[in-house]
Amino acid sequence: MAETLIALTTAIGTSAASVGALGTAAAGASAGTGLSTLGMLSTGLGAVGTLYSGLQAKAGAQAEARQLKAKGDEEQAIGQRRAMQARREKDLARSRIQAVAAASGGGADDASITNLMQGVEQQGNYNSMLELYQGSTGRNKAYASAATRRVEGRSALTGSIIGAAGGAAGNLYKMAK
Repeated sequence: MAETLIALTTAIGTSAASVGALGTAAAGASAGTGLSTLGMLSTGLGAVGTLYSGLQAKAGAQAEARQLKAKGDEEQAIGQRRAMQARREKDLARSRIQAVAAASGGGADDASITNLMQGVEQQGNYNSMLELYQGSTGRNKAYASAATRRVEGRSALTGSIIGAAGGAAGNLYKMAK
């Protein structure tokens, strides 16, 4: 990025010097030289300022993208922990069903107990998979936002380069008249 800024500043300075030489030759006076130099300096500073703001916008967007990516990773980790908790709760519910069935004097192999345990198993698996899905979805949304911010940062830099070049060209054209 800094290389782009330096290269563009050099190009603007070279162009400004060429236009300044033309302006000086046309004016034929030392007052014209002072005005051309001041105009070139103003043009160069304006272009550098525009470029700098684009570089800062890109850097800010990249920093925000890193934060969004970290948030996405955190979302997925939370989903994984919740899925583990759902599996744990399922196992505890199944264990409780078996303990209550055994304590009641009935068999743990009774059809109603088996059906109840299958329902708990299915619901526990569903809850676990749902938590994993929600964590993955949260991560994907954060990653998409991060990608969008990176594109916006690159666009801001490109816009500042075009704006700096266009502004410099326009000012140099006015000075040459």
